[in-house]
Amino acid sequence: MDLQVVIRERRSIRRFKSDPVPRKDIEKMIHAASLAPSGGNLQPWRFIAITNKGYRDEMRRIIHDEGVAFFNHTDNKSAARRIASSLVFSTAPLVFAVLVMPFSLERDPNFRIFQEERALRDRAIDRYGGFVSVQSVGAAVQNLLLTALDCGYGSCWVRIPYYAHDELERLLNIHEPWEILALVPVGIPDHNPDSPPRKSVQQILTYIE
Repeated sequence: MDLQVVIRERRSIRRFKSDPVPRKDIEKMIHAASLAPSGGNLQPWRFIAITNKGYRDEMRRIIHDEGVAFFNHTDNKSAARRIASSLVFSTAPLVFAVLVMPFSLERDPNFRIFQEERALRDRAIDRYGGFVSVQSVGAAVQNLLLTALDCGYGSCWVRIPYYAHDELERLLNIHEPWEILALVPVGIPDHNPDSPPRKSVQQILTYIE
């Protein structure tokens, strides 16, 4: 499929048929992900391909139960909708857990001086570091999504809800320095959603000439 066609036709698919995804296609998607650019060529990504239904069901239970427990303390009226939006992976025959190794700018002795001079803390440190690892993994995930479509599958980029991080990492045996960043369900689409509205080029582009 032509690259521009793949980019235009990609959709976030949230309902899937049960047909399994062959290993050759799984490895083709991950090979494409591995070709993404990364800061310093650190390649700070790992992927867990979860085809075991028992694991997928347990992941669904964790996100649901941890979400219910969390929102019971907050009286959040949109809790059910917010939890449901994180469970769209559960009907897919394949779910990729996307892992990231955070980039530690603080290891740079020159940055430590800069940090002390400006009293940088917490997320301000990431700002000056350019979110290197997240940028890199984002590029890898985009390669994966486009290759999935090229192979005839649908996919969806699902953010991990903050309240379920720890339990999901325990289930999937993820240890420091790795962290779970996203889930990407993949399978044959069971619906054909329209493309959501996009901002025009004029809205997002500024020239300095």
